[in-house]
Amino acid sequence: MISSVYKAWHQRQSGASVNAPGSVAHGITRAGFLRLMATGAAGVALGGMALGGFAKAAGNTAPVTDLDGVYDAWQSRFNAGDLDGLMALYDADVTYINPDGVEMIGSADTRTDYAALLALKPKIDIGDRKHVVYKDISLTTNHWSLELTDPDGKLVNLTGGGIEVVRNIAGAGWLFIIDDASRSAS
Repeated sequence: MISSVYKAWHQRQSGASVNAPGSVAHGITRAGFLRLMATGAAGVALGGMALGGFAKAAGNTAPVTDLDGVYDAWQSRFNAGDLDGLMALYDADVTYINPDGVEMIGSADTRTDYAALLALKPKIDIGDRKHVVYKDISLTTNHWSLELTDPDGKLVNLTGGGIEVVRNIAGAGWLFIIDDASRSAS
């Protein structure tokens, strides 16, 4: 989903489509966008820690056994800035494809992407959810709207969609096993 956010922001800024891997518009790449966002967020986070106001993880990592509940949990944890709780919804061997089309195996790189975005304290609303289920696997799609403050202090509203594959794993509930953020649900 983070890459869908990046794509929507990028398209809004450039007025262009971002379909090609490694696309650059106005001299900013996805990595540059994340660095820019993380730089501003790091200052905000350090200031918050100094004041004792740094957000703590919600710690709600109970397994999600209801298929649609996986999006409710994802949205709740994302909006709370609960990186650990959010990552608990991903299989350790998740295949994550970022907006540039780079495939990453495992949750470490996914965690890094989300950490940069969560530092901006965005709020997301996930709707229009659809699930195509085969036994313990589901292809899922959704549409979302997201609000965040950009590095210049301007409120930004973005919309987009997501395509994921989740699997119901015994004892762990529904977990994301594929998150292809290089495409968007239409």
